[in-house]
Amino acid sequence: MFTSLVRKSRTRFAIASTLLAAALLAGCGSAPWLSSAPLESPAESPSPSEPSGGAIAQSPAATLDTTIVPGERFGPVTKNTTRQDLAAQFGEANLEDKEIVMGEGETELGTVVNLGPERSFTIIWGNPERTEAAAVMNPGPTWQTPEGIGVGTSFAELQQKLGPFKFYGFDWDYGGTVLLEGTELRDYYGLLVMRLHMDDAARTQSASDYQALIGDELFESSNPHAQKLNLTVGELLVSLRETNN
Repeated sequence: MFTSLVRKSRTRFAIASTLLAAALLAGCGSAPWLSSAPLESPAESPSPSEPSGGAIAQSPAATLDTTIVPGERFGPVTKNTTRQDLAAQFGEANLEDKEIVMGEGETELGTVVNLGPERSFTIIWGNPERTEAAAVMNPGPTWQTPEGIGVGTSFAELQQKLGPFKFYGFDWDYGGTVLLEGTELRDYYGLLVMRLHMDDAARTQSASDYQALIGDELFESSNPHAQKLNLTVGELLVSLRETNN
Protein backbone atom coordinates (compact mmCIF):
# COMPACT_ATOMS: atom_id res chain seq x y z
CA MET A 1 0.00 0.00 0.00
CA PHE A 2 2.85 2.39 0.76
CA THR A 3 5.25 1.46 -2.04
CA SER A 4 4.11 4.23 -4.36
CA LEU A 5 3.71 6.63 -1.45
CA VAL A 6 7.34 6.26 -0.43
CA ARG A 7 8.65 6.44 -3.98
CA LYS A 8 6.91 9.72 -4.79
CA SER A 9 9.00 11.85 -2.48
CA ARG A 10 11.43 11.65 0.41
CA THR A 11 9.31 13.96 2.55
CA ARG A 12 6.37 11.59 2.40
CA PHE A 13 8.51 8.80 3.84
CA ALA A 14 8.00 10.10 7.38
CA ILE A 15 4.23 9.75 7.33
CA ALA A 16 4.42 6.46 5.45
CA SER A 17 6.81 5.05 8.05
CA THR A 18 4.57 6.11 10.91
CA LEU A 19 1.43 4.62 9.45
CA LEU A 20 3.19 1.52 8.17
CA ALA A 21 4.60 0.89 11.63
CA ALA A 22 1.09 0.83 13.03
CA ALA A 23 0.01 -1.47 10.22
CA LEU A 24 2.80 -3.93 10.88
CA LEU A 25 1.91 -3.94 14.55
CA ALA A 26 -1.55 -5.01 13.54
CA GLY A 27 -0.10 -7.84 11.49
CA CYS A 28 -1.64 -6.54 8.28
CA GLY A 29 -0.41 -5.23 4.98
CA SER A 30 -2.29 -1.94 5.02
CA ALA A 31 -1.97 1.22 7.04
CA PRO A 32 -4.53 2.00 9.71
CA TRP A 33 -5.98 5.45 9.22
CA LEU A 34 -8.32 7.58 11.20
CA SER A 35 -10.88 9.58 9.34
CA SER A 36 -13.46 7.28 7.83
CA ALA A 37 -16.47 6.05 9.77
CA PRO A 38 -17.07 2.31 10.28
CA LEU A 39 -19.02 0.43 7.66
CA GLU A 40 -22.60 -0.57 8.36
CA SER A 41 -22.09 -4.33 8.12
CA PRO A 42 -20.94 -5.60 11.54
CA ALA A 43 -18.86 -8.72 11.81
CA GLU A 44 -20.20 -11.63 13.84
CA SER A 45 -19.55 -11.03 17.52
CA PRO A 46 -17.98 -13.77 19.59
CA SER A 47 -20.18 -14.76 22.51
CA PRO A 48 -19.01 -13.23 25.75
CA SER A 49 -17.52 -15.66 28.21
CA GLU A 50 -15.01 -15.61 31.01
CA PRO A 51 -12.33 -12.96 30.42
CA SER A 52 -8.91 -14.15 29.31
CA GLY A 53 -5.66 -13.98 31.18
CA GLY A 54 -5.13 -10.52 29.73
CA ALA A 55 -8.39 -9.24 31.20
CA ILE A 56 -8.66 -5.62 32.19
CA ALA A 57 -9.94 -4.90 35.66
CA GLN A 58 -13.55 -3.83 36.15
CA SER A 59 -13.92 -0.13 36.87
CA PRO A 60 -16.96 2.13 36.91
CA ALA A 61 -17.09 4.67 34.07
CA ALA A 62 -16.73 7.49 36.57
CA THR A 63 -13.32 6.19 37.68
CA LEU A 64 -12.12 4.89 34.32
CA ASP A 65 -8.43 5.60 33.70
CA THR A 66 -8.39 7.69 30.52
CA THR A 67 -4.63 8.09 30.13
CA ILE A 68 -3.10 7.26 26.75
CA VAL A 69 0.48 5.93 26.85
CA PRO A 70 1.41 5.30 23.19
CA GLY A 71 3.05 1.92 22.66
CA GLU A 72 1.88 0.71 26.06
CA ARG A 73 -1.78 1.24 26.89
CA PHE A 74 -4.98 3.13 26.18
CA GLY A 75 -6.45 3.52 29.65
CA PRO A 76 -6.95 -0.09 30.81
CA VAL A 77 -6.58 -1.49 27.28
CA THR A 78 -3.23 -3.07 26.34
CA LYS A 79 -1.92 -5.23 23.49
CA ASN A 80 -3.05 -8.31 25.47
CA THR A 81 -6.66 -7.15 25.76
CA THR A 82 -9.16 -9.42 23.99
CA ARG A 83 -12.72 -8.86 22.90
CA GLN A 84 -13.89 -10.98 25.84
CA ASP A 85 -12.01 -8.62 28.12
CA LEU A 86 -13.77 -5.64 26.55
CA ALA A 87 -17.16 -7.28 27.14
CA ALA A 88 -16.27 -7.97 30.77
CA GLN A 89 -15.04 -4.41 31.29
CA PHE A 90 -17.54 -2.33 29.34
CA GLY A 91 -20.52 -4.65 28.77
CA GLU A 92 -21.49 -6.57 25.64
CA ALA A 93 -24.30 -4.09 24.93
CA ASN A 94 -21.71 -1.33 24.51
CA LEU A 95 -19.65 -3.19 21.90
CA GLU A 96 -20.14 -3.22 18.14
CA ASP A 97 -17.94 -5.23 15.78
CA LYS A 98 -17.36 -3.58 12.41
CA GLU A 99 -15.07 -3.53 9.43
CA ILE A 100 -13.35 -0.18 9.90
CA VAL A 101 -12.54 1.89 6.83
CA MET A 102 -8.89 2.92 6.98
CA GLY A 103 -8.36 4.90 3.79
CA GLU A 104 -7.37 4.10 0.22
CA GLY A 105 -10.07 1.42 0.10
CA GLU A 106 -8.63 -0.66 2.94
CA THR A 107 -10.57 -2.00 5.93
CA GLU A 108 -9.56 -3.71 9.16
CA LEU A 109 -11.41 -5.73 11.80
CA GLY A 110 -12.46 -3.51 14.68
CA THR A 111 -14.73 -3.16 17.69
CA VAL A 112 -16.36 0.13 18.65
CA VAL A 113 -16.68 0.66 22.41
CA ASN A 114 -19.68 2.96 22.87
CA LEU A 115 -19.25 4.98 26.06
CA GLY A 116 -20.84 8.21 24.88
CA PRO A 117 -19.31 11.02 22.83
CA GLU A 118 -16.67 11.89 25.43
CA ARG A 119 -15.23 8.41 26.07
CA SER A 120 -15.97 6.13 23.13
CA PHE A 121 -13.13 4.56 21.14
CA THR A 122 -12.46 1.92 18.51
CA ILE A 123 -10.12 -1.07 18.81
CA ILE A 124 -8.27 -2.32 15.72
CA TRP A 125 -7.52 -6.03 16.09
CA GLY A 126 -4.27 -7.71 15.14
CA ASN A 127 -5.88 -11.07 14.35
CA PRO A 128 -9.25 -12.48 13.22
CA GLU A 129 -9.89 -14.03 16.65
CA ARG A 130 -9.88 -10.58 18.27
CA THR A 131 -7.44 -11.69 20.93
CA GLU A 132 -4.70 -9.15 20.15
CA ALA A 133 -5.44 -5.44 20.36
CA ALA A 134 -3.13 -3.68 17.92
CA ALA A 135 -4.25 -0.06 17.99
CA VAL A 136 -6.96 2.34 19.13
CA MET A 137 -8.55 5.05 17.03
CA ASN A 138 -11.38 7.61 17.19
CA PRO A 139 -11.12 8.30 20.94
CA GLY A 140 -13.42 10.82 22.60
CA PRO A 141 -11.85 14.00 24.03
CA THR A 142 -11.61 12.60 27.57
CA TRP A 143 -8.72 10.37 26.50
CA GLN A 144 -5.36 12.18 26.69
CA THR A 145 -1.64 11.51 26.80
CA PRO A 146 0.29 12.34 29.99
CA GLU A 147 1.22 15.60 28.25
CA GLY A 148 -2.45 16.53 27.95
CA ILE A 149 -2.83 15.92 24.21
CA GLY A 150 -6.12 14.55 22.97
CA VAL A 151 -8.93 15.23 20.54
CA GLY A 152 -9.77 18.91 20.88
CA THR A 153 -6.26 20.08 21.79
CA SER A 154 -5.78 23.47 20.13
CA PHE A 155 -3.06 24.29 17.62
CA ALA A 156 -1.51 26.75 20.08
CA GLU A 157 -1.42 24.11 22.82
CA LEU A 158 0.13 21.64 20.41
CA GLN A 159 2.87 24.13 19.57
CA GLN A 160 3.60 24.58 23.27
CA LYS A 161 3.85 20.85 23.90
CA LEU A 162 5.65 19.78 20.71
CA GLY A 163 7.75 22.82 19.93
CA PRO A 164 8.14 23.52 16.20
CA PHE A 165 6.63 20.77 14.05
CA LYS A 166 5.50 20.02 10.52
CA PHE A 167 2.15 18.86 9.25
CA TYR A 168 0.73 17.75 5.93
CA GLY A 169 -1.62 19.93 3.90
CA PHE A 170 -5.35 19.25 3.86
CA ASP A 171 -7.77 17.65 1.42
CA TRP A 172 -6.11 14.31 0.72
CA ASP A 173 -6.08 10.91 2.45
CA TYR A 174 -3.43 11.85 5.03
CA GLY A 175 -4.27 15.55 5.20
CA GLY A 176 -3.53 17.35 8.46
CA THR A 177 -1.21 14.64 9.79
CA VAL A 178 1.34 15.95 12.30
CA LEU A 179 4.92 14.68 12.10
CA LEU A 180 6.32 13.98 15.56
CA GLU A 181 9.87 13.22 14.47
CA GLY A 182 12.19 15.93 15.77
CA THR A 183 9.63 17.36 18.22
CA GLU A 184 9.48 17.28 22.01
CA LEU A 185 7.35 14.13 21.63
CA ARG A 186 9.75 12.38 19.28
CA ASP A 187 9.55 9.25 21.46
CA TYR A 188 5.96 8.81 20.25
CA TYR A 189 7.06 8.67 16.62
CA GLY A 190 5.56 5.52 15.08
CA LEU A 191 3.33 5.02 18.14
CA LEU A 192 0.96 7.97 17.94
CA VAL A 193 -0.58 9.48 14.82
CA MET A 194 -2.52 12.71 15.16
CA ARG A 195 -4.43 14.63 12.55
CA LEU A 196 -5.45 18.29 12.56
CA HIS A 197 -8.98 19.44 11.80
CA MET A 198 -10.52 22.86 11.28
CA ASP A 199 -14.11 23.91 11.90
CA ASP A 200 -16.41 24.79 9.02
CA ALA A 201 -16.66 28.42 10.05
CA ALA A 202 -12.89 28.90 9.85
CA ARG A 203 -12.78 27.10 6.51
CA THR A 204 -15.36 29.54 5.12
CA GLN A 205 -14.25 32.75 6.81
CA SER A 206 -10.54 32.19 6.10
CA ALA A 207 -10.90 30.56 2.70
CA SER A 208 -7.65 31.98 1.34
CA ASP A 209 -5.70 30.67 4.34
CA TYR A 210 -7.34 27.28 3.91
CA GLN A 211 -6.49 27.19 0.21
CA ALA A 212 -2.87 28.01 1.04
CA LEU A 213 -2.60 24.82 3.13
CA ILE A 214 -4.16 22.33 0.73
CA GLY A 215 -2.27 19.44 -0.82
CA ASP A 216 0.30 16.71 -0.38
CA GLU A 217 3.12 18.82 1.01
CA LEU A 218 4.60 19.67 4.38
CA PHE A 219 3.96 22.94 6.19
CA GLU A 220 5.70 24.41 9.23
CA SER A 221 3.64 24.96 12.38
CA SER A 222 4.78 28.59 12.25
CA ASN A 223 2.99 29.09 8.91
CA PRO A 224 0.87 32.26 9.35
CA HIS A 225 -2.07 30.73 7.46
CA ALA A 226 -2.32 27.95 10.05
CA GLN A 227 -2.77 30.45 12.86
CA LYS A 228 -6.04 31.72 11.34
CA LEU A 229 -7.90 28.44 10.87
CA ASN A 230 -8.83 27.46 14.44
CA LEU A 231 -7.02 24.14 14.02
CA THR A 232 -7.40 21.44 16.66
CA VAL A 233 -6.40 17.81 17.03
CA GLY A 234 -9.34 16.06 15.39
CA GLU A 235 -8.26 12.43 15.28
CA LEU A 236 -5.79 10.09 16.96
CA LEU A 237 -4.47 6.62 16.27
CA VAL A 238 -2.57 4.96 19.12
CA SER A 239 -0.40 1.88 18.69
CA LEU A 240 -0.48 -0.52 21.64
CA ARG A 241 2.88 -2.09 20.86
CA GLU A 242 6.42 -0.82 20.77
CA THR A 243 7.71 -0.40 17.24
CA ASN A 244 10.53 -2.91 17.77
CA ASN A 245 8.09 -5.69 18.82
